[in-house]
Amino acid sequence: MINKGILRQFLAATAGSLSIMNVGIILGWTSPIMEELLGPDSPIPMTVDETSWFVSVIDWGLILGSLPFGVLADRWGRKPSLQIIGPMALATWVALLYVDTFQGLLAVRFAQGLLAAGAYTVLPVYAGEIAGPKIRGALGTMFQIMMYVGILYVYAAGMYLDYTRLTYAAMAGPVIFCALFATIPESPHFYVMKNRLADAKKALVWLRGDDTGSTVDDEMDSVVECICKEMRNASFTELFTDWVSLKALIIVQGLSVFRVMAGVTALISYASITFAEMHVAIDSNKLSLVFACSVLFSALPSTLLADRVGRRPLMIVSCASCFAFDTVIFAYFYVDRCTAYDVTDYGWLCVLAVGGLSVAHTLGLGSLLSTINCELFPSNTRSIANAVNTITLTVASFLALKIYPVLADDGGMYRNYLISSLFSLTSIVSCILWLPETKGKTFAAIQAQLRKTDDLV
Repeated sequence: MINKGILRQFLAATAGSLSIMNVGIILGWTSPIMEELLGPDSPIPMTVDETSWFVSVIDWGLILGSLPFGVLADRWGRKPSLQIIGPMALATWVALLYVDTFQGLLAVRFAQGLLAAGAYTVLPVYAGEIAGPKIRGALGTMFQIMMYVGILYVYAAGMYLDYTRLTYAAMAGPVIFCALFATIPESPHFYVMKNRLADAKKALVWLRGDDTGSTVDDEMDSVVECICKEMRNASFTELFTDWVSLKALIIVQGLSVFRVMAGVTALISYASITFAEMHVAIDSNKLSLVFACSVLFSALPSTLLADRVGRRPLMIVSCASCFAFDTVIFAYFYVDRCTAYDVTDYGWLCVLAVGGLSVAHTLGLGSLLSTINCELFPSNTRSIANAVNTITLTVASFLALKIYPVLADDGGMYRNYLISSLFSLTSIVSCILWLPETKGKTFAAIQAQLRKTDDLV
């Protein structure tokens, strides 16, 4: 019989992750409507260059919203900071029904970026703090799974709905999130940070499903001791002045860049135009849907393996596999564009490589980054560190999304995947040399390990 506490922790993580499902809907919404927006009957006419701004402007909202949400999460709470995303996201979808200019569309997408910043910054912290050490890796993967659920949902709906109807369909995400997350407790760690020990104990009892045994009392004592030590001996500036914290920050930022530049981030937004160049007799939007399915279901193995195999081995395998598949995709597009060889009969190989890339990416780079980021920092800098990480992710994503269609149009799609393969190769070396293993350890044990060794290996 499955432990009641584990079920409740998965329920809480899933309900909170509905906020990131909304981000998936926001990101994926651009792909199925791209052809309509570029067509003669576009509701908001735009050029190819303008579509890159339409897709990437969300990243400016992510950059500007990350630090405020990080501060808000430490002052107001993890749960309230996530809760406000639901109704505000619903308001942006309603606004899109009335926008009829390109500038207005950019403004709404920017606002959606601000909300996405909240989910990116606060959710990993919340999920990490409510989870027990033995299942923290599995709960951390819910972040990516629900992101892909949102993308799959909007891809599937986009096969049958036009711009207006798809916008109505997108409203389901924030409505479901508001309804389910309202019943979930706040992070016990936050309550302890604010010296609300009775509330922390109540939340911990609910999450662990145990109000009689000594397990909750022992964990409560451990959390209080750990946070009191962190709040006494550390400050926000230590994130940048302490050598161990700075090394952890550099490692996480590096992983963030590798995650984006592996190629899957741009594929999510430009799936339809990428598949259109693969010489396969299948509608590009249908291939986009298959791609979204492969991304979603490939996240499930990482949920099972993160707390068994460990973070470090999965990340190394993920990076190595991304390098292999990026190289295959690069080779296909290069031969197609730059040689006289006819690759029409081999389009299926490129489609399979894209599927393999999505599986490889999700196995480690896509699913474990939020968990690793949460584990390497103490409570008083965790939210801010995650905000800095969100900014790094956003800047890298903005650049990747902005140059992807430009390189594909002017120099050939192969250039995008040459860049991705080089970044993936670098990520292999980086993970082998510097990524620590944190599987099955409490936050206190991880910090003790890092401080003791002063060496993140």
